[in-house]
Amino acid sequence: MAEELGLKGYVSNDQLGVIILAQGENTELFFQEIHTRKPKSSEIIFSEIKEIKTEEIFTHFFIKPTEKDIVVDIPLTPDFATCESCEAELFDENNPRYFYPFTTCTQCGPRYSITKKFPFERENTSIEVFAMCPNCLQEYQMPDDVRFHSQTNSCPTCGIQIWLKDNLGNEYKGSNKDIFEKLAEELQNGKIIAIKNTAGYLLMCDATNAEAVKELRKRKRRPTKPFAVLFPGIEAMQEYLKISELQIQQFKSSESPIIVTKIKDKKELAVDEVSPNMNSVGAMFPYSGTLKLISKTFGKPLVATSANFHGSPICSSTEEAENTLKTIADFFLHNSLEIQHPQDDSVVKFSPKHQQKIVFRRSRGFAPNYFFAEELAKLNQEKKKILCLGGDLKNTFAAVPNNHVYISEYIGDLANFETYERFEKTVNSYQKIFSFEPEVILKDLHPKYENQNIISQFSNFQIGEIQHHKAHFASILGEKKLWDKEKVLGVIWDGIGYGTDNEIWGGEFFIYENHQIERVSQLENFAWILGDKMSKTPKISALSVSEKHEGIKDAFDENEWKIYTQLIEKSDVKTSSMGRFFDAVAFILGYEKQIYFEGEAAMWLEKVSQEAFEKTKPVNYLEGENFENIPTKALFLKIMEEKQSGKEVSQIGLNFHYTLIKVIEKIADRHFGKLSVTEDRHLAFSGGVWQNSLLVDLAIEVLSEKCNLHFHEKLSPNDENISFGQLNYYLNIEKQH
Repeated sequence: MAEELGLKGYVSNDQLGVIILAQGENTELFFQEIHTRKPKSSEIIFSEIKEIKTEEIFTHFFIKPTEKDIVVDIPLTPDFATCESCEAELFDENNPRYFYPFTTCTQCGPRYSITKKFPFERENTSIEVFAMCPNCLQEYQMPDDVRFHSQTNSCPTCGIQIWLKDNLGNEYKGSNKDIFEKLAEELQNGKIIAIKNTAGYLLMCDATNAEAVKELRKRKRRPTKPFAVLFPGIEAMQEYLKISELQIQQFKSSESPIIVTKIKDKKELAVDEVSPNMNSVGAMFPYSGTLKLISKTFGKPLVATSANFHGSPICSSTEEAENTLKTIADFFLHNSLEIQHPQDDSVVKFSPKHQQKIVFRRSRGFAPNYFFAEELAKLNQEKKKILCLGGDLKNTFAAVPNNHVYISEYIGDLANFETYERFEKTVNSYQKIFSFEPEVILKDLHPKYENQNIISQFSNFQIGEIQHHKAHFASILGEKKLWDKEKVLGVIWDGIGYGTDNEIWGGEFFIYENHQIERVSQLENFAWILGDKMSKTPKISALSVSEKHEGIKDAFDENEWKIYTQLIEKSDVKTSSMGRFFDAVAFILGYEKQIYFEGEAAMWLEKVSQEAFEKTKPVNYLEGENFENIPTKALFLKIMEEKQSGKEVSQIGLNFHYTLIKVIEKIADRHFGKLSVTEDRHLAFSGGVWQNSLLVDLAIEVLSEKCNLHFHEKLSPNDENISFGQLNYYLNIEKQH
């Protein structure tokens, strides 16, 4: 552009972003053109132009190397999906990059996953060890080439190598094309393959082979949690799935997340094995060169799931993969690129009726930046360096080492030792990248969260404790920029969180007003017994919510009934958990199995209830009732009566969802009174229960004419947003008092 406009000078990275020094008559036009012609994957969050005095005379326009050892104060660059131009080269027999999985340009390829430090330049990445050959170097140096200053530029001659081994250590020799054809052949034979992708290993098998999928479940110790399915492309997806134009745009975006969507025609897909008890699947578009090559060569849908044992972090190195996965994978496709930041794939869903975006997991493609956080930077006038530890389940942490907010990729459940190690390693990598030593550490109120163990490695810091559900509320207030509103009602529903009264919270209503958050209503408490066992056994939740109702006695043997009822009578700990309430209702309506992953019973209940939503009108089970808190027992007994009367399970489930939304309406009316709709009635939703797309659609249907509704769209409503909420709470509540 500079040459096109006759400008001289230079462009460079500095600690604040991109700096351009331009001499010539068209500088104003140049500044405007940068904004209109910027790459689609770029994000300009701030820009300015000013005149300066310089004695330098330039003869041309050039790229000036970044100064060494700068203190970085810029967003990090996430990984980008392979662009269409590079994809075309992968399958062009006459192109030097034919079947080369790491074909990238300035618009695509790994970034965050291979970064050692910032700014993002080749010498700061793990691709640095691959010296460019003369052809790659020529592309890199030519301004009119798509690979001009492409930091990930490489080719088969000078670049990353792949090799294929079986789980006994035997290596298969051949060209890249031969290797992918061999993989396709083994997949056809029902084998399980561990494939090293750009941000970590994936386990793959033929999604049309029920026995292969069953075997993967058995070896991975993942009995029921749905697997993602990699489809060869959009046309193949449209054969199997109901996908909208909005979803197609997301698949083709630079982030290219997994999208949970409804199955239209299962054809030969092994649906019962891939996604047990569900009528949807997490669909994956082949976003990397490796995935495009295996998809095209195999030609059918493939299970593509994070390579680990259930609950452990994704594998990222050759040694780790072979040690960890040798009892799962029959073959390994390795490559020689070192991964610095392993990441799972991001997962989103769009609610069926209103297409409201719901983030299930925020990771590859989105992490680690949080854009548009200028308000938080302004509030942090003392320039405090802040570390927010987040929750223990679905952990992320948030860091403020400069004027930006960085929210880590999804890390997982820190009760798993390897996952805790990944958490610790990622925090330490942020320290190195940003020369970061926290002055403020924010943690959950729960005294025994695993992530608090990391605190001992720091010194000279101030510590803050923030209640779990207040952090959820602060997170949505921050994401939707609601801190300046006069009053906001927060509906914060999830599994469990440690409350300020030493009870287990989870079904809360808060009011934000005058820079204070007050708990104003809740799901009525019921007894919390048996800890983790209650979370995994829906009938225990049903027994507790019903207060030992004889109608569910048949679900227990004599010994269980005696012990559990005594525990309920003696229980000192109570809970308002909406997650456990959903488990209890799911049990009554037919979900009588053990829960193997968080939210499993609620997902089944959502699926069953969705069937009625598409056909009938719902009924409010609490019509005409007066209550301060949600009458847990009364609502539950009504559901039991309906089931015993023979009413259709899907209709009861729909009525339950609808009743909860009408409860929100009633509580909103109580707290907002006669306030006008457009200006003053703000409802904000957070917590894992709001991953329920039926609940979201019903909320939009019932409440949107009365209130402004605010759902998470950049962050997940689940515990991944706790770290961001802790930061928001600290800056907007604690520091204001």
